[in-house]
Amino acid sequence: MSIYLDLQVAVEDDSQLPSEQDFQTWLEKTISQFQSDAELTIRIVDQEESHQLNFDYRGKDKPTNVLSFPFEVPPGVEINLLGDLVICKQVVEDEAKEQQKPLISHWPIWWFMVHFTS
Repeated sequence: MSIYLDLQVAVEDDSQLPSEQDFQTWLEKTISQFQSDAELTIRIVDQEESHQLNFDYRGKDKPTNVLSFPFEVPPGVEINLLGDLVICKQVVEDEAKEQQKPLISHWPIWWFMVHFTS
């Protein structure tokens, strides 16, 4: 099994972020149920970038917890590139606080399950 994660952290305050190994573990546990090889980019962003992307791609004038950009493989191309996930750190932190749950339990692969397997 070969699951490649490109983790991009584009926030000034990277405290309280799960480690790259946490993301890799969550990804492997989830993807291995569907396929043996894959590549995914996860980009952790601030509210400003999330807001802009959410507006540009969904017409929503606010930041959001996660945006997914699945990659559609052209016919005849053999690549297991799943696409990109853009996660807003502040929104995830705010949601965890509102839901009174530990922050680390709000990060795991729920966003992947919802955005790439449905």
